[in-house]
Amino acid sequence: MFQRPYILFFLLTMEVCFSHATLTSRCHPPVMMAAAKSKARRGKGKTSSAKAAKSTFGGFGAQPKVLSIPTLKLSTGASIPAVGFGTYTIGGEALRKALDHAIATGYRHFDTARAYQNEAVVGAAIAASGLPREDFFITSKLWGTDHGEGRARRAIEASLSELGTEYVDLMLIHGPDNFGSSAEEKCTLRQETWRVLEEFHAAGTLCAIGCSNFEPRHIGSLMESGSVMPAVNQIEMHAYLAQGAVRAYCAEHDILVTAYGSVGAKGLRADPVVQSIAAAHKRTPAQVSLRHSLQRGAAVLCRSTTPKRITENGQLFDFELSREEVAALDALDVGTRSYWDNTKVP
Repeated sequence: MFQRPYILFFLLTMEVCFSHATLTSRCHPPVMMAAAKSKARRGKGKTSSAKAAKSTFGGFGAQPKVLSIPTLKLSTGASIPAVGFGTYTIGGEALRKALDHAIATGYRHFDTARAYQNEAVVGAAIAASGLPREDFFITSKLWGTDHGEGRARRAIEASLSELGTEYVDLMLIHGPDNFGSSAEEKCTLRQETWRVLEEFHAAGTLCAIGCSNFEPRHIGSLMESGSVMPAVNQIEMHAYLAQGAVRAYCAEHDILVTAYGSVGAKGLRADPVVQSIAAAHKRTPAQVSLRHSLQRGAAVLCRSTTPKRITENGQLFDFELSREEVAALDALDVGTRSYWDNTKVP
C-alpha cells in the first residue's frame, strides 16, 4: 500500500550469502515449502501462540486474546494469512510497539516495503518475538527507483539484509511506474525487474512474487517476457472502489487479490450504510469493511498503532455479512480512490 510518491533514500546494500541447499529446503519448490510450513504450524502453532499471549510485548502490559486467522492458498501452493498487518507511514518506536502487540495478538502476516523505510523494524520485531521464522509471512515491495536488472537485484539483497532473513515469503513490484522516460522504457524496466524476481524465486530466496497497484495490461506486459504469473496483486479495494475489472482478471489468472484501504478509505467508515450494518452486528465500521473485502475473496491489510484497534481489526471470522448486506455495500461503489492511482501509467 502506498498513497503518494515521496523521496526514497537508498538503503545501504549489503552482500548477503546463502546456502542454496538451505534456501531450497525452505522455499523451493513452493508446494514443498507450503507443506513444510503447514506441518510445522500444526505441530507447534498452539505452543507458539501461547508464548505470544503470555508476553507483555511492546510495554503495553496486557495479555491480549490470541486471534485465529485462517489462510488462503496462493498459486504457488503456499498459504498466506487472510489478514495482514500493514506498516505504511509507521516507523521507529511506534511501529515496534504496534508490531509487538500485533504478534502477541496473533498476527503472523506483516506487510512492509522498501519505500516505507521500516523493514529493519519489522525484521527486529519478528526476531524479538522468539517465534520461529517460518511462523511468519513477510511481504515486501520494490519501489519504482528499484526497477531495472541491477537495481532490482541490489534492492532485493538490501531488503533481505534489513529484514534479517534468508528469504521473503512474498516480494511485490510496488507499482507499475518507474523512472523510464518513455512508455516503452517503463515497460522494459518492469520486465527486467520481473525477470530478476523470477530468478530469486527460482533460487528459493523469494517464495512467491507478485505486483501491487497493477492494471491487467501491466500484468500482461510482464508475461510478454516472463514465465511466472504473479501470485498476488495488492490493490486498493473497498465498497467505494470495487475494482471489478482487475478482480475479474486476477480470478481468471489465479492471482490472489490483497486489498488495502478497507479501513482508511475516505468517508467509508462514516457512511450510513456501513454504520447501520456495523450496528446490526455490534461491530466497528472498520470490521464490517474488512469483512466485506474478505467475502469478496481477497486477503486484507489493516493498520493501526492502537492496541484495541489492532485486536479488533483481526476479529473478523466470528461473524458473516448476509447476502443483502453484501449487496448494499457493493452498491456503494462510485470508483473513488483514496490512495494511489496508476490507471494512466503506460
